[in-house]
Amino acid sequence: MDNLITTGEFAKLASTTKRTIIYYDQKGVLKPAFVNNSQYRFYQERQILDYQRILLLSTLGVSLEEMKKYLKIKGKLDKLFDDKKELIAKEIRLLEFNLKNVTKFNDNLKLNGTMVNPVIKVLPPFPVYYIEKIGSYAKIGQYCDELSRMFEDKGTDFTTLAIFEEQGYRPKKSRIKIGVLATKGMRVKDEFEDIVKFMEFNPGKVLTYTHNGPGNLLSLFWKELEKYCKLNKLKVRKDVPDFEIYRTVSSDSTKQFFEIYLPIE
Repeated sequence: MDNLITTGEFAKLASTTKRTIIYYDQKGVLKPAFVNNSQYRFYQERQILDYQRILLLSTLGVSLEEMKKYLKIKGKLDKLFDDKKELIAKEIRLLEFNLKNVTKFNDNLKLNGTMVNPVIKVLPPFPVYYIEKIGSYAKIGQYCDELSRMFEDKGTDFTTLAIFEEQGYRPKKSRIKIGVLATKGMRVKDEFEDIVKFMEFNPGKVLTYTHNGPGNLLSLFWKELEKYCKLNKLKVRKDVPDFEIYRTVSSDSTKQFFEIYLPIE
């Protein structure tokens, strides 16, 4: 007992609170060296180093369960640090990406009153393989995967798109042509030849914006594109459907690029 310290003494020496020390005991990451009959906790002085390890790991975002595992191998934390270094670097990249987007959106708002800064283009006709679907926007990725599996040979590039047959915001039920830009060497599997169709799509003059980021934000930027048209007195065409081209799809949202196209007169 002469070599042990109370919870209060431990907390003072560790520059923390009794509540924190008791919490870590209850969670099983910093157990006292001894508990007497009155249920008072006593610790060894060297356990302050254990607490400092816990404090370090918590600042790195390590969970309590992970702490239990790594505190058993004191001093052998290189694998954990390598993992956390990679995670922190990823978080920094995401923060930098978000800061870039916030700056861009704010600049656009000051420039034209919307979050987007689109451009007007005249697109020539281009060939498309497609299937027809009636469903929600949330299933477009699933539909694109389905179309992909219908090809024996995907050619030199497999860039998918969605053509919306009905104008207006219809997130729950929309008639959509799920397509792929036709390239040399593409071949549809024999069993899907009656399902996969081919056409020359001719959108003509369009207002377009490229979104770099999560695909589930596209509807928001469609609304901003429509707002831009109203502010700039651009008339939307009714005879040509809106469409999206999914240039780069990735599990990393910062690497995704989507183009949205609004036909105008």
